[in-house]
Amino acid sequence: MKLRSIALAAAACASAAPAFAAPAVNIDAASTVRVYMSGATALRNTIAGIVLNDICGGSAANATTTLYNVSESGTSFSFVNNNWAISCKLPVAKLGLPANTDIAFFKSDAGGSAQGVFPVYFGDQRTFVETANLAACTTSVADRRYTACPATRLATPMVGISDVEPGLFAGINVPNDPVDASDDSYPSGGLSAGQIAELKVTPVVQTVFGVAVNTNLYNDMFAKQGLGSKFSSTGAACTTSSTDENCIPSIGKAEARTLFSGGANNWSLVSANAALVDSQINVCRRVQGSGTQAAANLQFSDFPCNGSGSSPADYNFSSSAAPEAVSSLTGRTESGKTLAQYLVDNMGGNANGPMPGGTSFIFEGPGTGDVVNCLNAANLAQGYAIGHVSKENVPGSGAWKHVRLEGAYPDGANAKQGRYDYLVESTVQYKLASFAGYTAQQKAFINGFTAEVAKPDGLAKLSAANQAGVLALPESYAGAYGTGTANEIKFGSRVTRSGNSCQPLSAVK
Repeated sequence: MKLRSIALAAAACASAAPAFAAPAVNIDAASTVRVYMSGATALRNTIAGIVLNDICGGSAANATTTLYNVSESGTSFSFVNNNWAISCKLPVAKLGLPANTDIAFFKSDAGGSAQGVFPVYFGDQRTFVETANLAACTTSVADRRYTACPATRLATPMVGISDVEPGLFAGINVPNDPVDASDDSYPSGGLSAGQIAELKVTPVVQTVFGVAVNTNLYNDMFAKQGLGSKFSSTGAACTTSSTDENCIPSIGKAEARTLFSGGANNWSLVSANAALVDSQINVCRRVQGSGTQAAANLQFSDFPCNGSGSSPADYNFSSSAAPEAVSSLTGRTESGKTLAQYLVDNMGGNANGPMPGGTSFIFEGPGTGDVVNCLNAANLAQGYAIGHVSKENVPGSGAWKHVRLEGAYPDGANAKQGRYDYLVESTVQYKLASFAGYTAQQKAFINGFTAEVAKPDGLAKLSAANQAGVLALPESYAGAYGTGTANEIKFGSRVTRSGNSCQPLSAVK
């Protein structure tokens, strides 16, 4: 096994962490079934929902659950950073494991989907949340939710999840971390067909992606498109707070492609506000190796399907004050800046603005939460920003929203009918040779988890907000589209790319 050389500073920890009784599950006990997963950050709400609410039976109903660096609210999950874990005693027999089995599920979101492919294949170690020293964490709910736990546990991911199939991670979709030398060993052309054949790759869900803009830009797009004089589907006057599809601003693919590729000198394509149209162009994207970015490159640049497609702009396109490469490994810039400080430095040097004019800033975030932070920061700094965020993420109190693309709103109802095509098929994979060495319980968990994610009934265990961003594959339910159980009707898609992202969506039911 090739070991990844990692130099990672521990996260800052609270100094006044009180002592708590041990969680119900001793994670490092020999009898505990431990599973380590790396990869897609866009799907982390889905993964957390399946583990907590489907497998563990829910935090409220199962008092043995413990959450590390993740918490569940009424509408979604929140994550402290890109490393989190959930443990519990199974309340009932599940995944081929008996009731009361101790399980511990670790997830690394850092770097995104390609980290659910290359480290899984090459056997590289990744960092995961450390759960052994709870004194290094803080808590708001005794024994049930620990936060600020450092990401210092080293393990080889046993299974990976990616927004798109492994074959799509080639060229500009291969990880390129400025402080992680191991990324340099990954083949620039991606895994070969023979190497991919050594993986067990299972399509599990369809993931809906969307173009997101900060609130300032959303409001000015609304104004430019004259939506203030329009009406919702129920006849109500449209406002910027309307959630009806008829009232939501739209962006064309050509407009979005121009902004994302660094081809625009101002915001005149989408805004007519003279005060901000010449302000800095802020693009909030993901790092190389991210499945979200791979999906964006597919949607707007036709990469890697078309060799002549336009390339997305990266941080090198920036003319802002101090652009740098960002490391998924450390969660900081190449020089060591926190991402919060990095955003301020490149958006005028003051968190409250004003946003500079006539420049551009391309931010590459390790995780989806970082993209959201970028959108929020631009709004606070009195400017505009545009980015890519999967639909299972919701603004909540954030200063951003999804917009329509070519007139179609990004939601499951449109996507599953083939009316919205910013949609990819996400996969779970493990290396066959490595899998053979896992315990019987680990094998059962991995295979059972993979099956649960793909089921409409599993997706129904997610929060209402998270349900909007995922669909069940057509083969997940029998019969015609729009038939079957309530969950099959709600989540079942009629369209597919048949495991090949370069293939356009086709209706098969």
